[in-house]
Amino acid sequence: MAQILQIVVWNANGLRQHAQEIKLFIQTFNLDILLVSETCFINRSHITIPNYNIYYTNHPDETVHRSTAVIIRQNIKHSGRTEYRHENIKAIEDNTGETTVSAIYCPPKHQNKYDDYDRFFKILGNSFIAGGDYNAKNSFWGSRLTTTKGRGLHKIMKNNNLKHLSTRQPTY
Repeated sequence: MAQILQIVVWNANGLRQHAQEIKLFIQTFNLDILLVSETCFINRSHITIPNYNIYYTNHPDETVHRSTAVIIRQNIKHSGRTEYRHENIKAIEDNTGETTVSAIYCPPKHQNKYDDYDRFFKILGNSFIAGGDYNAKNSFWGSRLTTTKGRGLHKIMKNNNLKHLSTRQPTY
């Protein structure tokens, strides 16, 4: 029987200053997985949450770049973590069995190309959730405008039969 997981995507814009808020949020809503973008962590940065494993991807130059984290309940069977580092995409992924979960952050100043997204999605396998901040606006998922990045992301999703989940409301 398939296990139903409660997964939330959160753009932290700095994880350390929100550590207590995250702990309370996870506890209140009994989350299984939290996919975090924009952690602003360096290699010495970390937080701990009882009964959860936290996997980070940080920028190797030890400067606060907007990286990612996957926070996953310890009792969920999961194996390994893989960091995906590309100049335009920072992501970390964890395999929970049949599905790979990934937190992603794409800096707004970089223009991701079709091939950048294609490589990333192919690495994740056939069944995945890649949540985070793509900085790719498209009216298809509720943005007020459509950018070049948004058109490119929509095209790769359409060509690979990928689905998006959103409220179809603008986010800020």
